[in-house]
Amino acid sequence: EIIVMNKIQDKSQEVKKHKFIVFGEDHYNPLGICRSLGEEGIPVIAVLVGKNPCLINHCKYVKTLHLVNTEEEGLELIIREYGHEELKPFILVGTDNAVSLLDDNYNRLKDHFYFFNAGEQGRVNQFMDKNVICDAAVACGIDKPKGETLKRGVLPTTLRYPILTKVTKSTKGAWKKDMFICQNEAELKEAYLHIQADEILAQEFIVKKNELCLDGFSINGGEEIWMPNTSEYLRFTPKGYGQYMLIKPFEDEEVRNKIQNVLKTAHYSGVFEVEILLDKNDHLWFLEVNFRNSTWSYAYTKAGLNLPYQWAKSTIEGHIDYGSAHIRKKPFTAMAEFNDLKDGVMTGQVNILKWIYQFLTCDVHYTYNSKDKKPFFYAIWGMIKKRIVK
Repeated sequence: EIIVMNKIQDKSQEVKKHKFIVFGEDHYNPLGICRSLGEEGIPVIAVLVGKNPCLINHCKYVKTLHLVNTEEEGLELIIREYGHEELKPFILVGTDNAVSLLDDNYNRLKDHFYFFNAGEQGRVNQFMDKNVICDAAVACGIDKPKGETLKRGVLPTTLRYPILTKVTKSTKGAWKKDMFICQNEAELKEAYLHIQADEILAQEFIVKKNELCLDGFSINGGEEIWMPNTSEYLRFTPKGYGQYMLIKPFEDEEVRNKIQNVLKTAHYSGVFEVEILLDKNDHLWFLEVNFRNSTWSYAYTKAGLNLPYQWAKSTIEGHIDYGSAHIRKKPFTAMAEFNDLKDGVMTGQVNILKWIYQFLTCDVHYTYNSKDKKPFFYAIWGMIKKRIVK
């Protein structure tokens, strides 16, 4: 038993000899990556895009900080500063733009870094297209909403109203701001006055009972995945996900296998999030795969499965050691507190007193952290300063 424990510790220490680079914007998504790595004793190198950060630059687990103006500038810095290490560094990202950029530079990076990828240059970008990934899901046995790809201003010919508009790729147009629920042709024409994307995906609007967000990671091109939990929303809007959620075990092995087949189709290795809509009849409708770390992944770290760390460890070892983590079975709550205050209280979904109680009793927060408090208070100070400037 002692020999086995020593071998486990040796493997754990091996991955920690590599450098870990968190690349992206100053947001609580990559903040969660920093915390997940830091809680494993891994010092973080952060490459942040944008000026005047208030979160990640105050995270106690960030030991080296680089500020850049663009993703392209950040990537060149990473290659220049960390592209010649004896042990390949890991690059972890939480934005679609960063994922897309790494995929565009797959051939430059593959011999010098570990990063989320699909085994060849351009393949992640191919499957980031909602039509491509939804067709892959259908081929793997998961239904998708009916849809039409339309040029901006063009009306659908096969769909019945109401419909939902969305961008075909999250890196195009105004992303979520291009999402509209249109009850009729007049409302779609009005939406077109605001939509920025040149091309949209119009889908039948399905009244949802909830959404399932399944976070996990895959290695060896999807041949192995670890996806033990799911999140369901305790508050949400008709066209969007919520910010207050319940994390619980995911026990539908049939759906798990279908999702794995989707990832195998894409040949994807990395942290991911799958989004599935649950309608009022409890039927599942596939929405998309995010080929990156999601904000909710930090809750999975608190549930016992540290996705960024376990992906790196499994990548080094060449297989997933399912016995290396003890996953929490009891459901628990998580909250993106600033967004939930805005989306929940300011819209009247929940009164302020009830919200305060839910905030105080919530198991996991995505900005506040009792072991890493500075980002939370600097975020509040940043919001106050914006109010003063206005």
